[in-house]
Amino acid sequence: MRGLPKLKLNFEYERKKKDKPMNVPRAHTLNLGRMRKIVALILVGLFIYFGIVLIKANAIATSNTKLRHDIIQLNKQLDKASAGTTSYNPLVGQYMANFLTTYYTVAVDKQNDRVSELTNYFAKNITLPANTNSTPMKLISAKLNGIFTVDNIKTAQYSLVIESDGKKSDMTVNVPYTQDNDKLTVTGLPYVADTIDSVGQVGKARFQKGDKLLTDTDTVTDVKKFTKQFINKYVSSSTKDMSLLMSNPVGLNGSVDLATLDDSNILVSGSTTKPVVTATMTVQVHNTNIMQTQTVRLELTKQASTYFVTKFLQA
Repeated sequence: MRGLPKLKLNFEYERKKKDKPMNVPRAHTLNLGRMRKIVALILVGLFIYFGIVLIKANAIATSNTKLRHDIIQLNKQLDKASAGTTSYNPLVGQYMANFLTTYYTVAVDKQNDRVSELTNYFAKNITLPANTNSTPMKLISAKLNGIFTVDNIKTAQYSLVIESDGKKSDMTVNVPYTQDNDKLTVTGLPYVADTIDSVGQVGKARFQKGDKLLTDTDTVTDVKKFTKQFINKYVSSSTKDMSLLMSNPVGLNGSVDLATLDDSNILVSGSTTKPVVTATMTVQVHNTNIMQTQTVRLELTKQASTYFVTKFLQA
C-alpha cells in the first residue's frame, strides 16, 4: 500500500501536464499598407529605369542618324574629289580609248569582227542591238571629260568626233564600267548625255530592277503618252527649256533625233499618283546616220491632267 501515494502523485502530474495549454506559434500577418509601399517603390523604380533606357535609345538613334549623314557627306566629297581626272589610273584612259575606237568604228564588211572584239569589253549580260551602228563610220577623236560615280558604278564621259557619210559630228557619251585591279569591264552601252562638270559631280542612283508593273490601263495609257512627249522634248530642247517639265532639268538641245520609241518599250510601274517609267529608245546623231540605243528611267508625280518628272536617269 505504500506505493499508492506515489502512483497518485504521478497521475496528478500527468493530468496537470495534459491540461496545460499548448504554445501555438504566432502567425505572421500581412501588412497591406507596407505591401502597397513596396509595390509603389518597385513601379517607380521600373518607370525610372525604362525612362533612362528610352533616353539612351533616343540618344543612340540621334547619334546614328548623324553618323549616317556624315558618312553620306564624306562619300559625296570623296566622289567629287575623284571625279574629273584619270591621273591616278592612266589604264582607264587607254582602255576606254580602245573600246570607243572599236565601238564607233564600223566597216560594213567587218561587222562580225567588230562584234567579236566588243564582246571582250562588255560584261556577259550586255547584248549589242542589231539595229544600231550599222552605217559605216569611224572615230576621229575622243576626249575624256571626267569620271564620276553613279551609285558606286564608275562612269567615264567622253566628247567624241565621229565621221560618217563624209560629215564630222560632235557628241558626248557616258560609258559605265567597273574595275578590278588592272581589269576593266564595260557594264552598259554608251549613251548620249549632257556634259558634266569637269570638277566632278556625284551621280544619282541607277535603275532599280524588279519593279511591279502598273495594271491600271488608264494610267498606263496616259503615262506612255506623256513619256513620248517628254522624250521628244528632251532630245530637242535645251536644259533651260526642260525646267518646266522636270527637277534638275537636262536637255540634249537637238544633238540627237528620236528615231524610235515604241509602246512595247515603255514599261510603267509604281502607283497611279507616282508612276515610274523605264523606256528604251533609239536616237540618231543629228545630221548623220549614226544610231544609238539607250534607256531612260522617269519617276513621275501626277499634276492635274499631266505629270512632272521628279527624277531622271539614263543608262
